[in-house]
Amino acid sequence: MPELPEVESVRRGLQRARLRAAVRSIYRSRERLRIGTAWNHENLEVLLGAHPGKVARRGKYILWHFTGASHELGLIVHLGMSGRFGLARAADPRLAHTHFVLQLEDGREVRLVDPRRFGGLRAGVRAELEHSAPLCELGPEPLDRGFNGGVLAERAAKSARALRDVLLDQHVIAGVGNIYAVEALYRAGIHPLVAARRLRESAWDRLATALRDVLRAAIDNGGTTLRDFRDVRGHVGRNQNELAVYGRAGQPCPGCGTALVGFVHGGRSGVRCPVDQPRRRGAIV
Repeated sequence: MPELPEVESVRRGLQRARLRAAVRSIYRSRERLRIGTAWNHENLEVLLGAHPGKVARRGKYILWHFTGASHELGLIVHLGMSGRFGLARAADPRLAHTHFVLQLEDGREVRLVDPRRFGGLRAGVRAELEHSAPLCELGPEPLDRGFNGGVLAERAAKSARALRDVLLDQHVIAGVGNIYAVEALYRAGIHPLVAARRLRESAWDRLATALRDVLRAAIDNGGTTLRDFRDVRGHVGRNQNELAVYGRAGQPCPGCGTALVGFVHGGRSGVRCPVDQPRRRGAIV
């Protein structure tokens, strides 16, 4: 699933494209995209005639700003498991599984291709979108100024859940998925399955720094492509070549050379180093 760096790469690509021409037409396939009450009413027709503007991101969601005749509008896009949000010309053939096309007056199109249909679309008055689910339920942004170990601890330090699972909770922190949680925990030298409440201040600080570092590096590398992810130009990311541990169970730890160990917890796989991420007793400092 595209995580914060992949969605940020898409956001930056859309922003660089300087899409400003009014919306001429909207195509939406008959296939349902996402299950959940927040996505029941896509309301896409409100974008007809509106002018696209700033492209923002909140967690794993794109929030695209539009100026309508009487309201400031927005379009939320969630890429789900396999969604690709890309640019095309009207004359370009549409790929299979194209479920949404936003055609602009200048002949350019933005298309959502989603073979597994776990993505989501929702349009409406921007202020209402920002203050309703799913956006209003998200935790803090890990790349925002002021995010640190104290912010993370305030939201997670009382939890008895495994730390990796806490980091995946979008109510605790926005945008972090399994890839970057596993990478950050390795970088911070913390066992993924210790209870979050066992961490002390120094460990929270170390983890917050590791999260920022792995996310920024992934953005610089254009995101991680393990299977489906492409940016708006159809290019794969490069960060999969820089991952320290994710997907590398059985290979040598890049730090100490010990064979990395895979695990499954809560239905999600992960990887850790048994030497650099020991399962200590007591407080984690």
